[in-house]
Amino acid sequence: MLISQLAFIHIVLHIFCVIFAFRVLGALNVDGWFRRGETGRIRLFLILLAVLLGSALSNFIMDFFRLVQEASLVFQ
Repeated sequence: MLISQLAFIHIVLHIFCVIFAFRVLGALNVDGWFRRGETGRIRLFLILLAVLLGSALSNFIMDFFRLVQEASLVFQ
């Protein structure tokens, strides 16, 4: 694969993983961690946490993909 194709796949994977993490985090009840009426801080917290978890998941998937490609060279 070309480097530009891998970069495009990584960007798209980042976006999907962040959206996935945001949807999963939406199921958590984090309202108890904040004071009443701090909806802005709760949303910001969820967005930042989703970006962190989504990018970590995306990097894990891409690293795994690269390692599988490199490991296949060993068995040729």
